[in-house]
Amino acid sequence: MSTNEHSTKKIFRRLLQLIAILITICYYPIVMGFVADEYSSVVCSEIESDIIGNDEEVLISSNELSKIVNKSFPDLKGSKLQDININEIEQHIEQTPAVKKAECYSTPGGIIHVRVSQRKPIMHVFNNNGTSYYMDSEGDRIPVRTDSRVHALVVNGEVGSLLDGEELIKLCDFIVNDSFWKAQIEQIYITDKLEYILVPRVGDHVIEFGGIDRLEEKFENLYRLYTKGWHPKEWNLYSKVCLKYKGQVVCTKKRG
Repeated sequence: MSTNEHSTKKIFRRLLQLIAILITICYYPIVMGFVADEYSSVVCSEIESDIIGNDEEVLISSNELSKIVNKSFPDLKGSKLQDININEIEQHIEQTPAVKKAECYSTPGGIIHVRVSQRKPIMHVFNNNGTSYYMDSEGDRIPVRTDSRVHALVVNGEVGSLLDGEELIKLCDFIVNDSFWKAQIEQIYITDKLEYILVPRVGDHVIEFGGIDRLEEKFENLYRLYTKGWHPKEWNLYSKVCLKYKGQVVCTKKRG
């Protein structure tokens, strides 16, 4: 092939590429215009709600979420999608105590999708006045509904007397984030001296934990007692295990 023929083909290819780019540039606004016109005429025909998370733990149901949206935005169905403020819906839903994060979006078919992430309670608090609530690791309170299904540490006693709830959150957080202790500890009782007593699932004893000072050391000492100290037959022979004193694990046998 001669040099002139090669140059001609090269120029021709570049010309074709340029034409293709020009066609794309002209075509794109036209197509987007059609899409925009079509979108502007689409109305909301349905609202679909979805709860993200563990199906075994329910703080808010899809049905309840739909009711919240329908009650707060009664004219949502039938409204044009372009007139719907998605951010406003998200912000409103996130005011619901059980909701951690809300995400809303629409589809060309006219469906508004509402997806929420639930908060994750780490404790179920029972006050002395008979009221109760859930609390997550951020200290947010979540009302207890009759159909709530949540596995959380039971906390009772002098909860209202605590000046600093962060200590209680730190203790609960440590327990629920450790597979061994999450399976073993089911209740935390707060004494009138504002010390913590842990109630295990297995065994007839209680654990006098004291304060949360030396938190990891206390749990490590208790773990050694459970795994290397006691024989399985001894688990029900003791009434108390005291971890309050540094370097000591004091076990009190049952009387009789």
